[in-house]
Amino acid sequence: MFAVLLITVVLCFVLYLKHRQKYKFADNLPGLRPVYPILGNGDIMLGKSDVQRFDTMVNICRNHDRLVKVWAGPRLLLFTCHPDLIQQILSNPDCTEKPFLYKFAGFGQGLFTAKHKVWRGTRKRLNPCFNQRILHGFIPTFANCARRMAEKLNELSDGATVNIHKYTTLCTLEMACGTTLSSDILQREGKEEFVEGLDVAFNGAARRMVSVHLYPDFVYQLTKYYTEIIQARKVVVDFFNQLISERRNFLDLDRQNNNNDNDEGHKLKCLIDELLSVSENGSTFSETQIVDNIYAVVTGANDTSGLLIAHACLFLCFYKDIQEQLYREIIEHIPNEETDLSPDVLKQMVYLEMFLKECLRHCPVAPNVARENMTELAIDGVTVPPGNIFVMNFYALHRRKDVWGPNADLFDPLNFSEERSKHRHPFAYLPFSGGSRICIGWRYAMLSMKVMLIYLIRNFQFDTKIRPEDMRYRHDLTMKLPFDHMVQIIKRKATTDLK
Repeated sequence: MFAVLLITVVLCFVLYLKHRQKYKFADNLPGLRPVYPILGNGDIMLGKSDVQRFDTMVNICRNHDRLVKVWAGPRLLLFTCHPDLIQQILSNPDCTEKPFLYKFAGFGQGLFTAKHKVWRGTRKRLNPCFNQRILHGFIPTFANCARRMAEKLNELSDGATVNIHKYTTLCTLEMACGTTLSSDILQREGKEEFVEGLDVAFNGAARRMVSVHLYPDFVYQLTKYYTEIIQARKVVVDFFNQLISERRNFLDLDRQNNNNDNDEGHKLKCLIDELLSVSENGSTFSETQIVDNIYAVVTGANDTSGLLIAHACLFLCFYKDIQEQLYREIIEHIPNEETDLSPDVLKQMVYLEMFLKECLRHCPVAPNVARENMTELAIDGVTVPPGNIFVMNFYALHRRKDVWGPNADLFDPLNFSEERSKHRHPFAYLPFSGGSRICIGWRYAMLSMKVMLIYLIRNFQFDTKIRPEDMRYRHDLTMKLPFDHMVQIIKRKATTDLK
């Protein structure tokens, strides 16, 4: 017994020395207190609500101007919200690795969670699916989906109060499936369950990221959270598999009917067609890669854009003068149903662009992003060995008073006027992250959200009993409220459908 105890003590001591040596570089960095053995700073999240967890993540950065060390159990995380440091991390080609935290989201072969070696080749091949020519071709689909959303809302009684997120998220799901998957899901069974599955999958991943005791797989698999997330992912995968099967059958039939088409390899393809095709060098995507990348893109389009527009509707309620200014601009550029929703018309709506950007400043797509350095990195006077994790909080970044001024917490679309923007730090505003791993669909998202706002604002006025000071957020992979987006829909008297 004594020998076993002695061996255990020696092993623990050796592990302690290795741990100290591994993280010795961070000795002089500020850190959170207290630090407990094994648990680290994990107590800051234990017993907290999701809202408190969100606030804790933000305050870590707000209370430390530059790098600050946080212990997630025995693992070191380096937090920051400083634009200089974020630029240095996201612009470095050797900082494009996603750390272990992202594996909790599942779908590891997709662009969102893939390790660097997988991501690099996939991103290069899928980039053409989001070029400007293809995106501009999506505008009619965006318009049709937004029109259907407006029609559903118009079926309600004037002055009805609804959870607007239920409408915006289904609209963005229809947009995503109609464009990236070439599938109309309006009448498809299971789309509501699919949206619920996405929410459970996102919540489960976010919960595990901040729960050190759930990091070990053997522990996590004993919890109810594991069962919930497995069931939710099955719903999502089954939904995608049906769409993939239908598109594959369509493409096979199309190829049979067009045997003489030798230019197929040079045609611009939508996402699903590229995933199902053979590249010029003969490579193909595996079934896992196909499903995981569709998940990455469709959920990115659906969960983030639908959520942002629901937030935007609340901002419209809070600031009625902004709501009316947007309405006047929309009527000016789209006076009647004969006016096409073209790229040029959308570009002319400057105030709409500023409003949308300000919504994204307050509600960035992902409040936190993490990267792992693959080589040694000299940053902020510290030489960081490879394999360390940087966590960047964009919510705190977007509210830095040294960047955005003394009124950084206020909502003001003029923050994105040409005059205010011209000297701003290039990495002070990162609604879709930044660097080479910036969201592949950010231009897609901006176009689709503009179209949705045009239809909503042209058809309705919005009001709510929710107050601006109620806008707190809960910890998740995306910016979510702890309550529903309940808004009153007031029909505008003189309105026409958009083409």
